[in-house]
Amino acid sequence: MTIEMPMDQYIQVDGVKTRYWALGEQGAPVLLIHGQAGAIDYWYKNVFTLAQHHQVYALDWVGSGKSDKPQTTYTIQDLSQFIVHFMDAVGLSRASLIAGSIGGAIALKIALAVPERVDKLVLIGVGGLGKEVAFPARLTSLPIMGELLNHPSPGAARFMMQQCVYDPDPYLNNSEFMDLVLRNISSEILQFQTRTFRTMGNVFGIKSEFLRTVRDRLAEIQSPTLIVWGKQDRAFPVSHAEVAAKGIPNAKLQVFDRCGHLPYLEYADEFNRSVLQFLAS
Repeated sequence: MTIEMPMDQYIQVDGVKTRYWALGEQGAPVLLIHGQAGAIDYWYKNVFTLAQHHQVYALDWVGSGKSDKPQTTYTIQDLSQFIVHFMDAVGLSRASLIAGSIGGAIALKIALAVPERVDKLVLIGVGGLGKEVAFPARLTSLPIMGELLNHPSPGAARFMMQQCVYDPDPYLNNSEFMDLVLRNISSEILQFQTRTFRTMGNVFGIKSEFLRTVRDRLAEIQSPTLIVWGKQDRAFPVSHAEVAAKGIPNAKLQVFDRCGHLPYLEYADEFNRSVLQFLAS
């Protein structure tokens, strides 16, 4: 089965050549923000459906996908500023943000820093709402160990999908999809994103000082928020979904059973319906 993708476009953001998609000509704009070791490719089951009702933008944030990968270290704060500058570059004064994993932490930073730029939030398996994080991520935070583990291979791509989804077989048996995964865990990408993770986490989990900048400020979020989580998420436990639902003033929670870290892939049709209904409400 061939995976259909929108046409790649490129724009300069803070001197970084940045890949993005833009599709859909009507409705309020939405911006898709992927997570660590992610890329816009993973939204392929969502963008076309969303674009029937919205102007849809998605980007490979700096250090990921086909965007440039500088040698400098970016914090989550730096990445949030980068995405706001992307919005400036493509002429988005406001947008609803749909964001997964570490991308969700980035979206929360944006909503806290420039609430006037954010209409609604859809947060999927968000990082940074509790100390707990998957052991492989904590292991890569160790000096030297992280660099040693950052060797992409078909085996590494398989391990990543086994960790990320509840039922990996449909993905592992799709050679085109697994080629996509392997492309998005190059050594350059993993090294960049390991440096980023070390600014927010260590071998013990998410750092307390980072939690203070995101989890402890959830009550300040002004945007209506839909929180989406997989009940069997191994990256960030579903207990963090309850933290978000209780902490964000105007929040709604949806949990998918028999689902891992990527509900927008694992339950794409249901996810798309929920998001469109939420954005229209």
